[in-house]
Amino acid sequence: MAAFATTPGAAATARIAGFVATLRSNGFVIGQRETEDALSLAGSVGIMERQPLRWGWRSLLCTRAADWVRFDDLFDSYWLPPNKQGLGETRAGGAGLVTMAEDAWNGAGRAGPVLQRDEVEDDTGLPGDTAAQDGASATATIETADFRSLSDRLQTYAIEAAIRDFARRLKRLRIRREQSRRRGARIDLRQTLRLSVGTGGSPHTLRFRAPRRVRPRLVLLLDVSRSMSLTSFFYLRVARSLALELGDVHVFLYHTQLTHVSEALRDSDPWRAQERLQLLSAGWAGGTRIGECLGSFNRLHAGRLVHARTAVIVASDGYDTGPAGILGAEMAALSRRAHRIIWFNPAKADPRYAPVARGMREAMPFIDLLTAGNSLTALEAALSQVVASL
Repeated sequence: MAAFATTPGAAATARIAGFVATLRSNGFVIGQRETEDALSLAGSVGIMERQPLRWGWRSLLCTRAADWVRFDDLFDSYWLPPNKQGLGETRAGGAGLVTMAEDAWNGAGRAGPVLQRDEVEDDTGLPGDTAAQDGASATATIETADFRSLSDRLQTYAIEAAIRDFARRLKRLRIRREQSRRRGARIDLRQTLRLSVGTGGSPHTLRFRAPRRVRPRLVLLLDVSRSMSLTSFFYLRVARSLALELGDVHVFLYHTQLTHVSEALRDSDPWRAQERLQLLSAGWAGGTRIGECLGSFNRLHAGRLVHARTAVIVASDGYDTGPAGILGAEMAALSRRAHRIIWFNPAKADPRYAPVARGMREAMPFIDLLTAGNSLTALEAALSQVVASL
Protein backbone atom coordinates (compact mmCIF):
# COMPACT_ATOMS: atom_id res chain seq x y z
CA MET A 1 0.00 0.00 0.00
CA ALA A 2 1.40 3.37 -0.94
CA ALA A 3 0.98 6.52 1.05
CA PHE A 4 -1.16 9.20 -0.53
CA ALA A 5 -1.35 12.97 -0.24
CA THR A 6 -3.90 15.16 1.46
CA THR A 7 -6.72 14.06 -0.87
CA PRO A 8 -6.84 10.26 -1.24
CA GLY A 9 -6.79 9.00 -4.80
CA ALA A 10 -9.53 6.91 -6.33
CA ALA A 11 -7.85 3.59 -5.56
CA ALA A 12 -7.13 4.51 -1.96
CA THR A 13 -10.65 5.87 -1.49
CA ALA A 14 -12.09 2.63 -2.82
CA ARG A 15 -9.94 0.59 -0.43
CA ILE A 16 -11.02 2.70 2.54
CA ALA A 17 -14.66 2.44 1.49
CA GLY A 18 -14.21 -1.32 1.32
CA PHE A 19 -12.78 -1.34 4.84
CA VAL A 20 -15.74 0.69 6.12
CA ALA A 21 -18.10 -1.75 4.40
CA THR A 22 -16.27 -4.62 6.11
CA LEU A 23 -16.77 -2.98 9.49
CA ARG A 24 -20.47 -2.39 8.77
CA SER A 25 -20.91 -6.04 7.82
CA ASN A 26 -19.46 -6.92 11.23
CA GLY A 27 -22.02 -4.85 13.10
CA PHE A 28 -20.28 -1.46 13.30
CA VAL A 29 -22.64 1.52 13.12
CA ILE A 30 -20.91 3.88 10.66
CA GLY A 31 -22.62 6.72 8.83
CA GLN A 32 -21.61 8.96 5.94
CA ARG A 33 -20.05 11.52 8.26
CA GLU A 34 -17.81 8.93 9.89
CA THR A 35 -16.76 7.65 6.47
CA GLU A 36 -15.81 11.15 5.34
CA ASP A 37 -13.85 11.70 8.56
CA ALA A 38 -12.00 8.43 8.00
CA LEU A 39 -11.03 9.58 4.50
CA SER A 40 -9.93 12.96 5.83
CA LEU A 41 -7.78 11.36 8.51
CA ALA A 42 -6.20 9.01 5.98
CA GLY A 43 -5.41 11.97 3.75
CA SER A 44 -3.61 13.70 6.62
CA VAL A 45 -1.72 10.69 7.95
CA GLY A 46 -1.10 8.45 4.94
CA ILE A 47 -1.66 4.71 4.85
CA MET A 48 2.02 3.97 5.47
CA GLU A 49 1.60 5.51 8.93
CA ARG A 50 -0.09 2.35 10.11
CA GLN A 51 -0.35 2.88 13.86
CA PRO A 52 -1.61 6.49 13.85
CA LEU A 53 -4.11 5.46 11.18
CA ARG A 54 -5.22 2.46 13.22
CA TRP A 55 -5.63 4.58 16.37
CA GLY A 56 -7.39 7.41 14.58
CA TRP A 57 -9.88 5.15 12.79
CA ARG A 58 -10.51 3.19 15.96
CA SER A 59 -11.43 6.42 17.77
CA LEU A 60 -13.66 7.52 14.89
CA LEU A 61 -15.38 4.27 13.98
CA CYS A 62 -15.76 2.34 17.26
CA THR A 63 -18.85 3.36 19.22
CA ARG A 64 -19.25 0.37 21.55
CA ALA A 65 -16.97 -1.72 23.74
CA ALA A 66 -17.55 -4.70 21.44
CA ASP A 67 -16.27 -2.65 18.49
CA TRP A 68 -13.00 -1.99 20.32
CA VAL A 69 -12.56 -5.72 20.89
CA ARG A 70 -12.86 -6.61 17.21
CA PHE A 71 -11.40 -3.58 15.47
CA ASP A 72 -7.73 -4.63 15.48
CA ASP A 73 -8.43 -8.07 14.06
CA LEU A 74 -10.61 -6.59 11.31
CA PHE A 75 -8.02 -3.92 10.57
CA ASP A 76 -5.21 -6.47 10.31
CA SER A 77 -7.19 -8.91 8.21
CA TYR A 78 -8.15 -6.19 5.71
CA TRP A 79 -4.95 -4.14 5.45
CA LEU A 80 -2.09 -6.56 6.20
CA PRO A 81 -0.90 -9.48 4.08
CA PRO A 82 -1.54 -12.87 5.71
CA ASN A 83 2.08 -13.44 6.72
CA LYS A 84 2.13 -10.16 8.66
CA GLN A 85 -1.19 -10.40 10.44
CA GLY A 86 -1.18 -10.77 14.21
CA LEU A 87 -1.55 -14.22 15.68
CA GLY A 88 -4.51 -13.04 17.72
CA GLU A 89 -3.17 -14.58 20.91
CA THR A 90 -5.14 -13.91 24.07
CA ARG A 91 -2.67 -15.18 26.65
CA ALA A 92 -0.43 -12.44 28.06
CA GLY A 93 2.58 -13.79 29.87
CA GLY A 94 0.58 -16.33 31.87
CA ALA A 95 -1.67 -13.62 33.24
CA GLY A 96 -4.79 -15.30 31.96
CA LEU A 97 -7.17 -14.66 29.12
CA VAL A 98 -7.34 -10.98 28.30
CA THR A 99 -10.80 -9.82 27.30
CA MET A 100 -12.58 -6.52 26.95
CA ALA A 101 -15.10 -5.80 29.67
CA GLU A 102 -18.55 -4.97 28.35
CA ASP A 103 -18.67 -1.98 30.71
CA ALA A 104 -15.61 -0.35 29.16
CA TRP A 105 -17.91 2.65 28.87
CA ASN A 106 -20.09 2.66 31.95
CA GLY A 107 -22.44 5.03 33.64
CA ALA A 108 -19.69 6.52 35.79
CA GLY A 109 -17.91 7.68 32.67
CA ARG A 110 -14.86 5.44 33.04
CA ALA A 111 -13.71 5.08 29.47
CA GLY A 112 -11.58 2.75 27.45
CA PRO A 113 -10.72 -0.92 27.43
CA VAL A 114 -10.75 -2.73 30.74
CA LEU A 115 -8.54 -5.72 31.40
CA GLN A 116 -10.26 -8.80 32.76
CA ARG A 117 -8.16 -11.86 33.56
CA ASP A 118 -9.80 -15.27 33.64
CA GLU A 119 -7.66 -17.57 35.74
CA VAL A 120 -5.68 -20.05 33.65
CA GLU A 121 -3.63 -22.93 34.99
CA ASP A 122 0.03 -23.00 34.01
CA ASP A 123 1.99 -26.15 33.20
CA THR A 124 2.71 -26.81 36.88
CA GLY A 125 -0.97 -27.02 37.71
CA LEU A 126 -0.76 -24.12 40.16
CA PRO A 127 -3.31 -21.53 39.05
CA GLY A 128 -2.82 -17.84 39.64
CA ASP A 129 0.66 -17.91 41.27
CA THR A 130 2.70 -17.39 38.13
CA ALA A 131 -0.05 -15.21 36.74
CA ALA A 132 0.20 -12.80 39.66
CA GLN A 133 3.97 -12.50 39.30
CA ASP A 134 3.81 -12.02 35.54
CA GLY A 135 0.93 -9.58 35.88
CA ALA A 136 2.86 -7.41 38.34
CA SER A 137 5.91 -7.51 36.10
CA ALA A 138 3.83 -6.57 33.06
CA THR A 139 2.28 -3.64 34.92
CA ALA A 140 5.69 -2.34 35.97
CA THR A 141 6.94 -2.68 32.40
CA ILE A 142 3.92 -0.88 30.96
CA GLU A 143 4.27 2.02 33.40
CA THR A 144 7.92 2.60 32.50
CA ALA A 145 7.57 1.93 28.76
CA ASP A 146 8.02 4.79 26.30
CA PHE A 147 4.60 5.61 24.82
CA ARG A 148 6.14 5.55 21.34
CA SER A 149 7.02 1.87 21.74
CA LEU A 150 3.49 0.72 22.67
CA SER A 151 1.85 -0.51 19.50
CA ASP A 152 0.80 -4.08 20.30
CA ARG A 153 -2.91 -4.57 20.91
CA LEU A 154 -2.46 -6.18 24.32
CA GLN A 155 -0.08 -3.40 25.34
CA THR A 156 -2.76 -0.88 24.39
CA TYR A 157 -5.31 -2.67 26.58
CA ALA A 158 -2.85 -2.86 29.48
CA ILE A 159 -1.88 0.79 29.29
CA GLU A 160 -5.56 1.76 29.65
CA ALA A 161 -5.72 -0.03 33.01
CA ALA A 162 -2.39 1.43 34.09
CA ILE A 163 -3.56 4.94 33.16
CA ARG A 164 -6.62 4.58 35.38
CA ASP A 165 -4.44 3.45 38.30
CA PHE A 166 -2.10 6.37 37.64
CA ALA A 167 -4.99 8.87 37.76
CA ARG A 168 -6.30 7.38 41.02
CA ARG A 169 -2.86 7.77 42.62
CA LEU A 170 -2.73 11.42 41.59
CA LYS A 171 -6.19 11.90 43.07
CA ARG A 172 -4.62 11.59 46.52
CA LEU A 173 -2.34 14.58 45.93
CA ARG A 174 -3.45 17.77 47.64
CA ILE A 175 -2.11 21.27 48.17
CA ARG A 176 -1.78 22.24 51.82
CA ARG A 177 -3.69 25.41 52.65
CA GLU A 178 -5.09 26.97 55.82
CA GLN A 179 -8.55 28.14 56.74
CA SER A 180 -10.12 29.97 59.65
CA ARG A 181 -12.06 27.88 62.19
CA ARG A 182 -13.68 28.27 65.60
CA ARG A 183 -11.39 25.74 67.24
CA GLY A 184 -7.75 24.93 66.88
CA ALA A 185 -4.28 25.32 68.33
CA ARG A 186 -3.11 28.48 66.54
CA ILE A 187 -4.96 31.81 66.75
CA ASP A 188 -5.98 33.48 63.50
CA LEU A 189 -5.06 37.03 64.50
CA ARG A 190 -6.53 38.73 61.44
CA GLN A 191 -9.97 37.15 61.76
CA THR A 192 -9.99 37.61 65.54
CA LEU A 193 -9.28 41.35 65.22
CA ARG A 194 -11.90 41.68 62.51
CA LEU A 195 -14.55 40.15 64.77
CA SER A 196 -13.48 42.38 67.67
CA VAL A 197 -14.63 45.50 65.80
CA GLY A 198 -18.22 44.76 66.82
CA THR A 199 -17.26 44.53 70.51
CA GLY A 200 -15.33 47.77 70.81
CA GLY A 201 -11.98 46.17 70.08
CA SER A 202 -12.21 43.49 72.77
CA PRO A 203 -11.41 40.03 71.32
CA HIS A 204 -14.31 38.13 72.85
CA THR A 205 -14.40 35.63 69.99
CA LEU A 206 -11.24 33.84 68.97
CA ARG A 207 -10.65 32.36 65.53
CA PHE A 208 -8.03 29.73 64.80
CA ARG A 209 -5.99 28.64 61.80
CA ALA A 210 -6.40 25.04 60.71
CA PRO A 211 -4.91 23.16 57.77
CA ARG A 212 -6.96 22.02 54.83
CA ARG A 213 -6.03 20.35 51.60
CA VAL A 214 -7.27 21.34 48.17
CA ARG A 215 -6.64 19.91 44.74
CA PRO A 216 -4.51 21.89 42.33
CA ARG A 217 -5.92 23.09 39.03
CA LEU A 218 -4.34 21.46 35.99
CA VAL A 219 -4.63 22.88 32.48
CA LEU A 220 -3.43 20.53 29.74
CA LEU A 221 -2.55 21.86 26.27
CA LEU A 222 -1.90 18.83 24.06
CA ASP A 223 -0.26 19.02 20.63
CA VAL A 224 -2.00 16.58 18.24
CA SER A 225 -0.01 17.47 15.14
CA ARG A 226 1.55 14.83 12.93
CA SER A 227 4.97 14.96 14.58
CA MET A 228 3.33 14.13 17.93
CA SER A 229 1.03 11.39 16.62
CA LEU A 230 2.81 8.53 18.43
CA THR A 231 2.37 10.13 21.86
CA SER A 232 -0.76 12.30 21.54
CA PHE A 233 -2.85 9.09 21.46
CA PHE A 234 -1.67 8.26 25.00
CA TYR A 235 -1.68 11.83 26.29
CA LEU A 236 -5.34 12.08 25.33
CA ARG A 237 -6.15 8.95 27.32
CA VAL A 238 -4.17 10.19 30.30
CA ALA A 239 -6.04 13.49 30.05
CA ARG A 240 -9.38 11.70 30.02
CA SER A 241 -8.54 9.68 33.12
CA LEU A 242 -7.32 12.80 34.93
CA ALA A 243 -10.47 14.70 33.94
CA LEU A 244 -12.62 11.89 35.34
CA GLU A 245 -10.68 11.27 38.55
CA LEU A 246 -9.64 14.84 39.42
CA GLY A 247 -12.23 17.57 39.46
CA ASP A 248 -10.28 20.66 38.41
CA VAL A 249 -8.69 19.55 35.13
CA HIS A 250 -9.15 21.40 31.84
CA VAL A 251 -7.99 19.89 28.55
CA PHE A 252 -7.32 21.58 25.22
CA LEU A 253 -6.07 20.05 21.99
CA TYR A 254 -4.33 22.08 19.34
CA HIS A 255 -2.71 21.80 15.92
CA THR A 256 -3.57 24.72 13.66
CA GLN A 257 -6.40 25.71 16.01
CA LEU A 258 -7.28 25.30 19.67
CA THR A 259 -10.22 23.21 20.87
CA HIS A 260 -11.55 22.83 24.43
CA VAL A 261 -12.39 19.13 24.93
CA SER A 262 -12.85 18.77 28.70
CA GLU A 263 -16.58 18.15 28.55
CA ALA A 264 -16.26 15.72 25.65
CA LEU A 265 -13.66 13.71 27.56
CA ARG A 266 -15.94 13.51 30.61
CA ASP A 267 -18.93 12.37 28.54
CA SER A 268 -20.04 8.90 29.67
CA ASP A 269 -21.78 8.27 26.34
CA PRO A 270 -19.22 7.05 23.78
CA TRP A 271 -21.36 8.11 20.83
CA ARG A 272 -21.71 11.68 22.06
CA ALA A 273 -18.03 11.81 22.99
CA GLN A 274 -17.08 10.65 19.52
CA GLU A 275 -19.36 13.21 17.88
CA ARG A 276 -17.87 16.00 19.97
CA LEU A 277 -14.30 15.00 19.20
CA GLN A 278 -14.84 14.45 15.48
CA LEU A 279 -14.44 18.13 14.72
CA LEU A 280 -10.73 17.63 15.41
CA SER A 281 -10.23 14.99 12.75
CA ALA A 282 -9.53 17.45 9.93
CA GLY A 283 -6.52 18.85 11.75
CA TRP A 284 -5.33 15.76 13.57
CA ALA A 285 -1.83 14.75 12.50
CA GLY A 286 -1.42 17.88 10.39
CA GLY A 287 0.85 20.89 11.05
CA THR A 288 0.95 22.92 14.23
CA ARG A 289 0.90 26.61 15.07
CA ILE A 290 1.76 26.52 18.74
CA GLY A 291 2.16 30.25 19.28
CA GLU A 292 -1.16 31.15 17.68
CA CYS A 293 -2.98 28.42 19.60
CA LEU A 294 -1.46 29.63 22.88
CA GLY A 295 -2.60 33.11 21.90
CA SER A 296 -6.15 31.81 21.51
CA PHE A 297 -5.93 30.21 24.93
CA ASN A 298 -4.60 33.40 26.54
CA ARG A 299 -7.34 35.54 25.00
CA LEU A 300 -10.32 33.24 25.45
CA HIS A 301 -9.63 31.01 28.45
CA ALA A 302 -6.64 32.01 30.59
CA GLY A 303 -8.44 34.78 32.47
CA ARG A 304 -11.05 32.28 33.64
CA LEU A 305 -8.92 29.18 34.19
CA VAL A 306 -5.38 30.22 35.14
CA HIS A 307 -4.60 31.59 38.60
CA ALA A 308 -1.93 31.35 41.28
CA ARG A 309 -2.79 27.71 42.04
CA THR A 310 -2.70 26.56 38.42
CA ALA A 311 -0.14 24.33 36.76
CA VAL A 312 -0.21 24.58 32.97
CA ILE A 313 1.07 21.52 31.14
CA VAL A 314 2.08 21.83 27.49
CA ALA A 315 2.80 18.64 25.54
CA SER A 316 4.64 19.32 22.29
CA ASP A 317 7.90 18.71 20.45
CA GLY A 318 8.16 22.45 19.81
CA TYR A 319 7.95 22.31 16.02
CA ASP A 320 5.99 25.51 15.41
CA THR A 321 5.06 26.43 11.83
CA GLY A 322 3.70 29.85 12.79
CA PRO A 323 5.52 33.20 12.53
CA ALA A 324 8.61 33.65 14.69
CA GLY A 325 8.19 35.51 17.96
CA ILE A 326 4.55 34.71 18.65
CA LEU A 327 5.22 31.63 20.76
CA GLY A 328 7.71 33.45 22.98
CA ALA A 329 5.34 36.37 23.53
CA GLU A 330 2.39 34.12 24.38
CA MET A 331 4.49 32.00 26.74
CA ALA A 332 5.57 35.18 28.52
CA ALA A 333 1.93 36.22 28.94
CA LEU A 334 0.95 32.77 30.20
CA SER A 335 3.83 32.63 32.68
CA ARG A 336 2.61 35.84 34.33
CA ARG A 337 -0.67 34.11 35.21
CA ALA A 338 0.28 30.50 35.96
CA HIS A 339 2.08 29.26 39.04
CA ARG A 340 4.06 26.73 37.02
CA ILE A 341 4.46 25.84 33.34
CA ILE A 342 5.54 22.27 32.63
CA TRP A 343 6.50 21.20 29.13
CA PHE A 344 6.42 17.55 28.06
CA ASN A 345 8.63 16.92 25.03
CA PRO A 346 9.10 13.21 24.22
CA ALA A 347 12.29 14.02 22.32
CA LYS A 348 13.97 14.85 25.63
CA ALA A 349 14.09 11.14 26.41
CA ASP A 350 17.16 11.07 24.15
CA PRO A 351 20.23 11.98 26.27
CA ARG A 352 21.58 13.90 23.28
CA TYR A 353 18.51 16.13 23.08
CA ALA A 354 18.98 19.90 22.92
CA PRO A 355 16.15 22.44 22.47
CA VAL A 356 17.24 23.62 19.03
CA ALA A 357 13.80 23.84 17.39
CA ARG A 358 12.75 27.50 17.10
CA GLY A 359 9.58 26.91 19.07
CA MET A 360 11.45 25.32 21.95
CA ARG A 361 14.05 28.09 21.98
CA GLU A 362 11.30 30.70 22.28
CA ALA A 363 9.50 28.77 25.02
CA MET A 364 12.49 27.79 27.18
CA PRO A 365 12.81 31.04 29.22
CA PHE A 366 9.28 30.58 30.53
CA ILE A 367 9.30 26.83 31.27
CA ASP A 368 9.62 25.82 34.92
CA LEU A 369 10.10 22.14 34.18
CA LEU A 370 11.06 20.53 30.86
CA THR A 371 10.78 16.75 30.87
CA ALA A 372 10.20 13.94 28.39
CA GLY A 373 6.86 12.86 29.88
CA ASN A 374 7.11 9.82 27.65
CA SER A 375 5.88 7.18 30.12
CA LEU A 376 3.44 6.93 33.00
CA THR A 377 6.31 6.83 35.48
CA ALA A 378 7.77 10.02 34.00
CA LEU A 379 4.37 11.74 34.04
CA GLU A 380 3.74 10.81 37.67
CA ALA A 381 7.17 12.02 38.79
CA ALA A 382 6.71 15.36 37.04
CA LEU A 383 3.15 15.97 38.24
CA SER A 384 3.99 15.00 41.83
CA GLN A 385 6.88 17.47 41.79
CA VAL A 386 4.67 20.22 40.39
CA VAL A 387 1.86 19.68 42.89
CA ALA A 388 4.35 19.72 45.76
CA SER A 389 5.55 23.16 44.61
CA LEU A 390 2.10 24.75 44.47
